[in-house]
Amino acid sequence: MIEVRNSVMQRLKTETHDLHTHAETRTLQRAIAAGEVDRTTFTAYLGQLYHVHRSLEAALESSRDTFPIVGALATGDRMRVPDLERDLAYFGVDSEQRAAGESARRFSEQIEQARETDPVALLGALYVLEGSTNGGRFLARALRKSWDLDEDGCAYFDPYGDEQPQKWATFKQQMDEAPLDPGQEDAIVEMAKATFHAIADVSDEVAEGRR
Repeated sequence: MIEVRNSVMQRLKTETHDLHTHAETRTLQRAIAAGEVDRTTFTAYLGQLYHVHRSLEAALESSRDTFPIVGALATGDRMRVPDLERDLAYFGVDSEQRAAGESARRFSEQIEQARETDPVALLGALYVLEGSTNGGRFLARALRKSWDLDEDGCAYFDPYGDEQPQKWATFKQQMDEAPLDPGQEDAIVEMAKATFHAIADVSDEVAEGRR
């Protein structure tokens, strides 16, 4: 009998489902979705996401040439550090002045370990953060309505605008077409799980005023 294997995207969706739900239902996420988050807390969250993305994107950048699979997926338009810098500047915050909290530092260490041992695994983190643009559009809509914003201030949550569905479809297709062996798929799934854990921890840290 021929074994039918799930695609990597099917595995990611199924095997991270509970962690995805856990991350997107944190207190802070609910406050943003309701348009009830205050700007101090919101910019603190953006500041921690800045450190997360800076670590990940630096690791992806250093791995692009050596690992073509990484280079094919970690394209410039999927890098969010510029968007975070722009949003923080809009709210009058210097991204370099916001120190990384314990959760962001811990995740940065995981990213660095993956970069040294198995850079392809980093695609699991990219999957989570790229996938967050799906719900990010709704968060941006809530903030724009609550704070009477124009297009500024929400570049991170809504980087693609109306092109978002097609951007996500393209990412999914590229992931499924990538020549990954079973071990690489396993590593990607495990890094995706670690990323959902990290984002939930960062959210809780900020919501509790520890950052």
